[in-house]
Amino acid sequence: MSVSFEHVQAAARRIAPFVTRTPLLRAEALSAATGRDVWLKLETLQRTRAFKRRGAVNALLALEEREGTLPPLVTASAGNHGVALSSIARELGAQLTIYVPKDAPRAKLDRLRGPGITIVADCVDYDAAEARAIAASAAGDGLFISAYAHPDVIAGAGTIALEVLEDMPNAGAIIVPTGGGGLLSGVSIGANGRVPVIGVEPEVNPAFTSALAAGHTTTITPGESLADGLTGNLEPNALTFDLVQARSVPVRLVPEACLVDGVRALFAHERLVVEGAGGIAVGALLGGVLDDLPDPLVLLITGANIDAPTLARVLAS
Repeated sequence: MSVSFEHVQAAARRIAPFVTRTPLLRAEALSAATGRDVWLKLETLQRTRAFKRRGAVNALLALEEREGTLPPLVTASAGNHGVALSSIARELGAQLTIYVPKDAPRAKLDRLRGPGITIVADCVDYDAAEARAIAASAAGDGLFISAYAHPDVIAGAGTIALEVLEDMPNAGAIIVPTGGGGLLSGVSIGANGRVPVIGVEPEVNPAFTSALAAGHTTTITPGESLADGLTGNLEPNALTFDLVQARSVPVRLVPEACLVDGVRALFAHERLVVEGAGGIAVGALLGGVLDDLPDPLVLLITGANIDAPTLARVLAS
């Protein structure tokens, strides 16, 4: 199954009453500090404080349109997808079971809870959570909704590109935090060839760069990263990989130290609180990873769900 520009346009119409059209703002201090023309797409102001709300809403509304009702649902999440899916599941009265890593940030876990939501939080890591969720779905416990490799999730994420290019048709490049590739593939489809789209992923978790180099999905050993939402392997034969590969979308690695710098710089320069995944695009800018790309540079700031002790540690480092 593929995802088209028309799917992204349909998703934008479908989800409009349920999501926030987030602002695209010039980062005045970061622009001055780096000598670049830097713009921030603030998905930190999205409902649930992360971009995942878009894909989750689109997936459930599209499913309800097709089926007339919502069956029990199962998912795996490092946090933000689970928060987004649980929020719309509660609004629509659906039953949802979420498998999460045992070390998922409490700032995310606390926001999963609610009527009809079952949380399984003893998984070793994200890969284990995803495997258990898929197995539970296969056993009849519910319909599995992938955090990244679901066509409607991808189309929902791609609506960000429509908003960016409506607000800034002359964007030089859009920089996309990349884990499973749902956002990267969606934004590349939504951009529709009008502007370069570049993925950035943690150097300690090179799932996409490894797969693109090999020409197929591979297995890596994920390292620890502040960007917990971007760690873990791609599922075998992931739809997101096929979409990114078909469009020749490049993905670049960001050293962990630069990722930490990105979170700190957003607070210091722009007074924005972001999680690790939310700051990786700024980290890439500060680390010189984006030096060859044209201005204006649009950085996707994808989430704000960081634990207070973690933020304090990063700011003090």
